Amino acid sequence: MTVAEVDPLIETLYRFSDVIGVLLMGIIGGTIARQRGYDIVGFFFIALFSALGGGMIRDVLINRGTVAAMSEPEYLILAFTGALIARFVYFKGKTWDYAQAHGDAVVSGLWAATGTVKGVAYGLPVLPCIMMGVFTATGGSMIRDIVTGRVPEVFGGNQPTVIPAVACAVTVIVGHHFDFLAVAMVVGPLISIGLSLLGFWANWRVSARSDWAPINDTAAQIAVLARRAEGKGREVGRRFEPARLRAWRHRQMEKALQRRIEVEVGRGVSRRTAEANAEEFLDEFNAEFPSAPTEGASESESKLDFGVDLAGDSYDDYGANAQRREREYREMLDRILADNEATDLLISRLMKKYNERD
Repeated sequence: MTVAEVDPLIETLYRFSDVIGVLLMGIIGGTIARQRGYDIVGFFFIALFSALGGGMIRDVLINRGTVAAMSEPEYLILAFTGALIARFVYFKGKTWDYAQAHGDAVVSGLWAATGTVKGVAYGLPVLPCIMMGVFTATGGSMIRDIVTGRVPEVFGGNQPTVIPAVACAVTVIVGHHFDFLAVAMVVGPLISIGLSLLGFWANWRVSARSDWAPINDTAAQIAVLARRAEGKGREVGRRFEPARLRAWRHRQMEKALQRRIEVEVGRGVSRRTAEANAEEFLDEFNAEFPSAPTEGASESESKLDFGVDLAGDSYDDYGANAQRREREYREMLDRILADNEATDLLISRLMKKYNERD
């Protein structure tokens, strides 16, 4: 794969920007070394990693010839010069923060383009070319952060740097594909610089939420929708169930509850207390199991407003097995309600479970 001819003026601008970028990154690395309390050796090493680390990673991965930083000694001289400048001048304050952010955005955009172009020149596939641009733009800062004992800023929660580099690299690759490499080498860095400055001025940050999991969230939403659909299905099932049968169940449960009250009174509990306990139990029970309409039930038969349709709470699905289980459940419930002793035992157990919850 051959690289399209680039205007000499653009090459000159890139070369000049590359030189300025190495010097600026050397100063930034030296300033960070000062903040960490390092000596002059630390200044030199941190400046070296900041200014030349990304290019070194790129050239080692491409494995074509000598690493540029070693074959062209002016890069080392510029990086060490930046370290010395940072050693003799203490850069700090708002002005320095703005200058560092803007300079870093410009240099990262230009380095992303040069790294991508170098990958294209050596015939690498599309994805590795993008990675060469990203490593060139951000590799130095990653090495610097690791050496100084910090979590690399490119790993999230900070001003985005990888996303602008990827945008620049993609622009360069598309431009090369359509034989507009010279244009792409201008447009790509501009896009990267714009995205980086957007992150600085608009406080744009890459989310680093550890609990963010869209698959889990989607599953939870589906579960909610399934419960709603299940509730709708139960309502449909109750509407199709004979009203006379539900009214009979309703009356049987009320009678059993009345007998329960009489048993409590016989044990020495005042009738008012027994009825209050029953009402409290029914309120709690009806809150969990919505009562079904009781057409045909008289006002006297609904004294306690006991509208619980126990047979309607098993509409979990609509397959043949589920329908068979529902039918067996309703038949078993009807046999229990037809026997006063069995119904009283059911009420006693339900009351016991209710009291245990307290």
